[in-house]
Amino acid sequence: MASSTMGMIIPPSVPMVIYAVTAQQSIGTMFMASLVPGLLIGLLMMGIIALMAGRQGYPRAHAGLNPQQRRQVIQRAVLALLIPLFVVGAVVGGVATATESAALGVGYALFLALVVFKSLKLRELPALFRSAVMTSATVMIIIAMSQLYVWILSMEQIPQLLAGFLGGLDLTPILLLLVIAAAVLLIGTFIDVTPAILLITPVVLPVLALANISPVQFGVLLISGLAIGLVTPPVGMCLNVCSSITGLSIGRIFRGALPFLLANLLVILLVIVFPAITLWPLTLFS
Repeated sequence: MASSTMGMIIPPSVPMVIYAVTAQQSIGTMFMASLVPGLLIGLLMMGIIALMAGRQGYPRAHAGLNPQQRRQVIQRAVLALLIPLFVVGAVVGGVATATESAALGVGYALFLALVVFKSLKLRELPALFRSAVMTSATVMIIIAMSQLYVWILSMEQIPQLLAGFLGGLDLTPILLLLVIAAAVLLIGTFIDVTPAILLITPVVLPVLALANISPVQFGVLLISGLAIGLVTPPVGMCLNVCSSITGLSIGRIFRGALPFLLANLLVILLVIVFPAITLWPLTLFS
Protein backbone atom coordinates (compact mmCIF):
# COMPACT_ATOMS: atom_id res chain seq x y z
CA MET A 1 0.00 0.00 0.00
CA ALA A 2 2.81 2.43 0.82
CA SER A 3 4.49 1.75 -2.52
CA SER A 4 1.27 2.73 -4.33
CA THR A 5 2.10 6.36 -3.51
CA MET A 6 4.71 6.20 -6.29
CA GLY A 7 1.84 6.01 -8.78
CA MET A 8 1.03 9.65 -8.03
CA ILE A 9 4.58 10.74 -8.74
CA ILE A 10 5.95 8.55 -11.54
CA PRO A 11 4.33 9.17 -14.93
CA PRO A 12 1.55 8.60 -15.82
CA SER A 13 0.20 10.63 -12.90
CA VAL A 14 -3.30 12.08 -12.94
CA PRO A 15 -2.59 14.40 -9.95
CA MET A 16 0.47 15.71 -11.80
CA VAL A 17 -1.76 16.48 -14.80
CA ILE A 18 -4.21 18.32 -12.54
CA TYR A 19 -1.40 20.34 -10.99
CA ALA A 20 0.08 21.17 -14.40
CA VAL A 21 -3.26 22.52 -15.60
CA THR A 22 -3.89 24.44 -12.38
CA ALA A 23 -0.40 25.95 -12.27
CA GLN A 24 -0.29 26.50 -16.06
CA GLN A 25 2.76 24.28 -16.47
CA SER A 26 3.54 21.80 -19.24
CA ILE A 27 2.29 18.29 -18.47
CA GLY A 28 5.38 16.83 -20.13
CA THR A 29 7.61 19.06 -18.00
CA MET A 30 5.94 17.91 -14.80
CA PHE A 31 6.22 14.26 -15.87
CA MET A 32 9.96 14.67 -16.49
CA ALA A 33 10.51 16.56 -13.22
CA SER A 34 8.76 13.89 -11.16
CA LEU A 35 10.54 10.91 -12.69
CA VAL A 36 13.72 10.97 -10.56
CA PRO A 37 11.94 11.58 -7.21
CA GLY A 38 9.51 8.75 -7.97
CA LEU A 39 12.34 6.35 -8.78
CA LEU A 40 14.20 7.41 -5.63
CA ILE A 41 11.17 6.52 -3.52
CA GLY A 42 11.06 3.09 -5.13
CA LEU A 43 14.76 2.45 -4.57
CA LEU A 44 14.59 3.58 -0.94
CA MET A 45 11.59 1.34 -0.30
CA MET A 46 13.51 -1.59 -1.79
CA GLY A 47 16.33 -0.81 0.61
CA ILE A 48 13.92 -0.74 3.56
CA ILE A 49 12.48 -4.11 2.47
CA ALA A 50 15.97 -5.64 2.18
CA LEU A 51 16.91 -4.29 5.62
CA MET A 52 13.73 -5.60 7.25
CA ALA A 53 14.03 -8.98 5.53
CA GLY A 54 17.62 -9.38 6.68
CA ARG A 55 17.02 -8.31 10.27
CA GLN A 56 13.84 -10.36 10.73
CA GLY A 57 15.03 -13.41 8.81
CA TYR A 58 12.29 -13.55 6.20
CA PRO A 59 12.45 -16.79 4.18
CA ARG A 60 13.49 -16.68 0.53
CA ALA A 61 13.74 -19.11 -2.36
CA HIS A 62 15.72 -19.10 -5.60
CA ALA A 63 13.68 -19.80 -8.74
CA GLY A 64 15.95 -20.97 -11.53
CA LEU A 65 14.81 -20.15 -15.08
CA ASN A 66 16.18 -21.59 -18.30
CA PRO A 67 16.68 -19.28 -21.33
CA GLN A 68 13.30 -20.17 -22.82
CA GLN A 69 11.48 -19.41 -19.57
CA ARG A 70 13.32 -16.11 -19.27
CA ARG A 71 12.18 -15.10 -22.76
CA GLN A 72 8.59 -15.97 -21.89
CA VAL A 73 8.72 -13.94 -18.69
CA ILE A 74 10.22 -10.94 -20.49
CA GLN A 75 7.64 -11.10 -23.29
CA ARG A 76 4.74 -11.17 -20.83
CA ALA A 77 6.27 -8.35 -18.80
CA VAL A 78 6.81 -6.13 -21.86
CA LEU A 79 3.18 -6.49 -22.91
CA ALA A 80 2.00 -5.47 -19.45
CA LEU A 81 4.51 -2.62 -19.20
CA LEU A 82 3.07 -1.09 -22.38
CA ILE A 83 -0.01 -0.03 -20.40
CA PRO A 84 1.59 3.26 -19.22
CA LEU A 85 2.26 4.13 -22.87
CA PHE A 86 -1.47 4.08 -23.52
CA VAL A 87 -2.12 6.38 -20.59
CA VAL A 88 0.82 8.79 -20.95
CA GLY A 89 0.81 8.76 -24.73
CA ALA A 90 -2.87 9.56 -24.94
CA VAL A 91 -2.56 12.52 -22.54
CA VAL A 92 0.70 13.98 -23.86
CA GLY A 93 -0.40 13.48 -27.47
CA GLY A 94 -3.70 15.25 -26.83
CA VAL A 95 -5.68 12.20 -27.93
CA ALA A 96 -7.66 11.85 -24.70
CA THR A 97 -8.22 13.43 -21.32
CA ALA A 98 -6.67 11.94 -18.19
CA THR A 99 -9.87 10.01 -17.38
CA GLU A 100 -10.27 8.79 -20.95
CA SER A 101 -6.66 7.65 -21.10
CA ALA A 102 -7.19 5.67 -17.89
CA ALA A 103 -10.11 3.93 -19.60
CA LEU A 104 -7.82 3.08 -22.53
CA GLY A 105 -5.37 1.53 -20.09
CA VAL A 106 -8.11 -0.57 -18.50
CA GLY A 107 -9.32 -1.68 -21.94
CA TYR A 108 -5.82 -2.76 -22.93
CA ALA A 109 -5.38 -4.61 -19.62
CA LEU A 110 -8.67 -6.46 -20.22
CA PHE A 111 -7.51 -7.38 -23.72
CA LEU A 112 -4.29 -8.85 -22.34
CA ALA A 113 -6.09 -10.78 -19.59
CA LEU A 114 -8.89 -12.13 -21.82
CA VAL A 115 -7.17 -12.68 -25.16
CA VAL A 116 -3.38 -12.79 -24.75
CA PHE A 117 -2.71 -14.27 -21.32
CA LYS A 118 -6.13 -15.97 -21.00
CA SER A 119 -5.90 -15.49 -17.23
CA LEU A 120 -9.44 -14.12 -17.04
CA LYS A 121 -12.78 -15.57 -18.14
CA LEU A 122 -15.76 -13.56 -19.39
CA ARG A 123 -17.96 -15.07 -16.71
CA GLU A 124 -15.66 -13.60 -14.06
CA LEU A 125 -16.15 -10.00 -15.25
CA PRO A 126 -19.51 -9.29 -13.51
CA ALA A 127 -18.02 -10.18 -10.11
CA LEU A 128 -14.93 -8.06 -10.82
CA PHE A 129 -17.07 -5.10 -11.92
CA ARG A 130 -19.21 -5.42 -8.80
CA SER A 131 -16.11 -5.50 -6.59
CA ALA A 132 -14.70 -2.43 -8.36
CA VAL A 133 -17.98 -0.54 -7.92
CA MET A 134 -18.17 -1.34 -4.20
CA THR A 135 -14.56 -0.32 -3.62
CA SER A 136 -14.99 2.89 -5.64
CA ALA A 137 -18.21 3.75 -3.82
CA THR A 138 -16.47 3.52 -0.46
CA VAL A 139 -13.76 5.91 -1.63
CA MET A 140 -16.19 8.30 -3.34
CA ILE A 141 -18.23 8.71 -0.15
CA ILE A 142 -15.09 9.75 1.71
CA ILE A 143 -14.09 12.14 -1.09
CA ALA A 144 -17.58 13.66 -1.08
CA MET A 145 -17.36 14.37 2.65
CA SER A 146 -13.90 15.87 2.24
CA GLN A 147 -15.40 18.38 -0.24
CA LEU A 148 -17.44 19.80 2.63
CA TYR A 149 -14.22 20.42 4.55
CA VAL A 150 -12.71 22.19 1.51
CA TRP A 151 -15.82 24.37 1.22
CA ILE A 152 -15.56 25.40 4.89
CA LEU A 153 -11.89 26.34 4.46
CA SER A 154 -12.70 28.41 1.37
CA MET A 155 -15.59 30.22 3.05
CA GLU A 156 -13.42 31.06 6.04
CA GLN A 157 -10.63 32.26 3.67
CA ILE A 158 -8.09 30.04 5.42
CA PRO A 159 -5.92 29.67 2.24
CA GLN A 160 -5.66 33.46 1.86
CA LEU A 161 -4.71 33.83 5.53
CA LEU A 162 -2.08 31.13 5.11
CA ALA A 163 -0.61 32.87 2.06
CA GLY A 164 -0.40 36.15 3.94
CA PHE A 165 1.25 34.42 6.88
CA LEU A 166 3.86 32.71 4.69
CA GLY A 167 4.58 35.90 2.78
CA GLY A 168 5.26 37.78 6.01
CA LEU A 169 7.71 35.28 7.48
CA ASP A 170 10.65 36.47 5.34
CA LEU A 171 12.18 32.99 5.22
CA THR A 172 14.92 31.59 3.02
CA PRO A 173 13.66 29.42 0.12
CA ILE A 174 14.57 26.18 1.90
CA LEU A 175 12.86 27.16 5.16
CA LEU A 176 9.82 28.41 3.25
CA LEU A 177 9.50 25.10 1.42
CA LEU A 178 9.90 23.21 4.70
CA VAL A 179 7.01 25.17 6.20
CA ILE A 180 4.90 24.60 3.08
CA ALA A 181 5.77 20.89 3.10
CA ALA A 182 4.58 20.61 6.72
CA ALA A 183 1.33 22.34 5.78
CA VAL A 184 0.87 20.02 2.78
CA LEU A 185 1.38 16.95 4.96
CA LEU A 186 -1.19 18.25 7.43
CA ILE A 187 -3.74 19.17 4.76
CA GLY A 188 -3.25 15.84 2.99
CA THR A 189 -4.44 13.93 6.04
CA PHE A 190 -7.89 15.59 5.84
CA ILE A 191 -8.45 16.46 2.17
CA ASP A 192 -8.36 14.28 -0.93
CA VAL A 193 -5.63 14.86 -3.50
CA THR A 194 -7.55 16.70 -6.24
CA PRO A 195 -9.34 19.19 -3.95
CA ALA A 196 -6.07 19.81 -2.11
CA ILE A 197 -4.26 20.61 -5.36
CA LEU A 198 -6.99 23.00 -6.43
CA LEU A 199 -7.05 24.62 -2.99
CA ILE A 200 -3.31 24.97 -2.32
CA THR A 201 -1.80 25.73 -5.74
CA PRO A 202 -3.36 29.16 -6.50
CA VAL A 203 -2.63 30.34 -2.98
CA VAL A 204 1.00 29.24 -2.67
CA LEU A 205 2.33 29.98 -6.18
CA PRO A 206 2.38 33.81 -5.75
CA VAL A 207 4.36 33.41 -2.51
CA LEU A 208 6.83 31.10 -4.26
CA ALA A 209 7.24 33.56 -7.14
CA LEU A 210 8.36 36.24 -4.66
CA ALA A 211 10.93 33.80 -3.26
CA ASN A 212 12.11 32.83 -6.78
CA ILE A 213 11.15 29.17 -6.29
CA SER A 214 10.29 27.14 -9.38
CA PRO A 215 6.65 26.04 -9.67
CA VAL A 216 7.97 22.78 -11.12
CA GLN A 217 9.92 22.04 -7.93
CA PHE A 218 6.88 22.94 -5.83
CA GLY A 219 4.62 20.71 -7.97
CA VAL A 220 6.75 17.65 -7.26
CA LEU A 221 6.87 18.59 -3.56
CA LEU A 222 3.10 19.06 -3.44
CA ILE A 223 2.20 15.75 -5.10
CA SER A 224 4.81 13.87 -3.05
CA GLY A 225 3.41 15.31 0.18
CA LEU A 226 -0.21 14.61 -0.76
CA ALA A 227 0.78 11.05 -1.66
CA ILE A 228 1.74 10.51 1.98
CA GLY A 229 -1.70 11.79 2.95
CA LEU A 230 -3.24 8.85 1.10
CA VAL A 231 -1.63 6.51 3.62
CA THR A 232 -2.28 8.49 6.80
CA PRO A 233 -5.50 8.54 8.83
CA PRO A 234 -8.19 9.75 9.18
CA VAL A 235 -9.11 10.17 5.49
CA GLY A 236 -6.30 8.19 3.77
CA MET A 237 -7.82 6.87 0.53
CA CYS A 238 -5.26 4.07 0.24
CA LEU A 239 -5.85 3.09 3.85
CA ASN A 240 -9.59 2.79 3.31
CA VAL A 241 -9.24 0.88 0.05
CA CYS A 242 -6.70 -1.52 1.57
CA SER A 243 -8.90 -2.01 4.64
CA SER A 244 -11.90 -2.72 2.41
CA ILE A 245 -9.98 -5.32 0.42
CA THR A 246 -8.12 -7.08 3.24
CA GLY A 247 -10.55 -6.67 6.12
CA LEU A 248 -7.72 -5.39 8.35
CA SER A 249 -8.16 -2.34 10.56
CA ILE A 250 -6.88 1.03 9.35
CA GLY A 251 -4.63 1.35 12.41
CA ARG A 252 -2.96 -2.00 11.80
CA ILE A 253 -2.36 -1.21 8.12
CA PHE A 254 -0.94 2.22 8.95
CA ARG A 255 1.51 0.78 11.48
CA GLY A 256 2.75 -1.65 8.84
CA ALA A 257 3.15 1.11 6.23
CA LEU A 258 4.84 3.61 8.54
CA PRO A 259 8.47 2.46 7.98
CA PHE A 260 8.06 2.77 4.22
CA LEU A 261 6.75 6.32 4.45
CA LEU A 262 10.23 7.32 5.65
CA ALA A 263 11.30 6.93 2.00
CA ASN A 264 8.69 9.47 0.92
CA LEU A 265 9.72 11.92 3.63
CA LEU A 266 13.39 11.62 2.75
CA VAL A 267 12.72 12.29 -0.93
CA ILE A 268 10.65 15.37 -0.04
CA LEU A 269 13.61 16.71 1.95
CA LEU A 270 15.94 15.99 -0.97
CA VAL A 271 13.62 17.82 -3.37
CA ILE A 272 13.61 20.83 -1.03
CA VAL A 273 17.36 20.96 -0.42
CA PHE A 274 18.46 19.92 -3.92
CA PRO A 275 16.14 21.46 -6.56
CA ALA A 276 18.30 19.91 -9.30
CA ILE A 277 16.62 16.55 -8.57
CA THR A 278 13.50 17.91 -10.25
CA LEU A 279 15.01 20.49 -12.61
CA TRP A 280 18.01 18.54 -13.97
CA PRO A 281 15.98 16.12 -16.16
CA LEU A 282 14.42 19.14 -17.90
CA THR A 283 17.82 20.28 -19.14
CA LEU A 284 18.27 16.99 -21.03
CA PHE A 285 15.38 17.86 -23.35
CA SER A 286 15.74 21.63 -23.50
